[in-house]
Amino acid sequence: MITAKLFIPPLLAAAVTYMLMPFVRRISEKVGSMDVPDERKLHKAAVPSSGGVAIFFGFLIATLFFNRTSPEIIGFLIGGTVITGIGLLDDIFDLPPVTKFFGQVLAALIVIYSGVRIEFIGNPTGGGLINLGFLSLPFTFIWIVGVANAINFLDGLDGLAAGVSAISAFTLGTVALMSGRYDAGVLAFMLGAAALAFLPYNFSENPKKKMFMGDAGSNFLGYGLAVVAIMGMVKVAAAFTMMLPMLVLAIPLFDTGFAIIRRLIAGKSPFEPDSSHLHHRIMKRGYTQRQTVMIIYGVNIILAVIAVASTQMSDKQAIVVFVVTLLALFMVSWRLGLIQVTCKPPSSAK
Repeated sequence: MITAKLFIPPLLAAAVTYMLMPFVRRISEKVGSMDVPDERKLHKAAVPSSGGVAIFFGFLIATLFFNRTSPEIIGFLIGGTVITGIGLLDDIFDLPPVTKFFGQVLAALIVIYSGVRIEFIGNPTGGGLINLGFLSLPFTFIWIVGVANAINFLDGLDGLAAGVSAISAFTLGTVALMSGRYDAGVLAFMLGAAALAFLPYNFSENPKKKMFMGDAGSNFLGYGLAVVAIMGMVKVAAAFTMMLPMLVLAIPLFDTGFAIIRRLIAGKSPFEPDSSHLHHRIMKRGYTQRQTVMIIYGVNIILAVIAVASTQMSDKQAIVVFVVTLLALFMVSWRLGLIQVTCKPPSSAK
């Protein structure tokens, strides 16, 4: 049912995020939360990098206004506070990867303890549901931590992570509402609206306005998308259980999956940064940063339309569409060279 409460909280999330951004920017400069350029980064001057704090508070205030106090939502907010806080510390002090991973783990365990769990998955062979049983906890944990890292890895160009997160959140929210999951739908819309309100500052060419979201933002958005996907999708019709959110989030998941495989084959740490992500590969074909972001937005929107359309299909049709779409994405990723490996040359003996 469409009511005012469906629109007011997302609008509030966007307004609070947008209005907090100048204040967060000034604080970022004072505490040293700055993204300093290096040979791997594309910007030329240091940029305040705690915009994600404004995104989090925009979402938090709107959620409190929404006035839902279920254990799952409380756990969602506590976990979000943890992952944003540790992300902020990383933006300031450049923490080692293991510390950031600890923040993701802790946030995931908190929200799982509150009751947000993937208990069933769709049976791709005969329809119906497969009860995960004791595998529910590790499956949920891997999903939350995996999506958090996927959005974090995607955050490489102005507007990329925030825009993809917004498109994905609005899609997850739409399907949640179509499935009668009202609370999950509104939470997803608030998350998408907060991400959207960040874009004017991220896209800005004015050095006095420009902001990056930092790890505080990318980790929170990834965590938030993972949680609202569970809350809004997992109890939908069997064929869509976990397949639909995987389709919606296919771009960051594919990019991260290929990055991990690529680094492991090259004998590197999965957390070691490189310049072979999806956006790097597209730019190497001659596209500008803005054009690259718009191309990825376009693909994300196509995936969103396919995901929403699949909810109106039979189980077998939805599974076929899911498999065909992922195969097409795999082929495109392969052609772009996302799996291309550059091994470190062996040191010469002296």
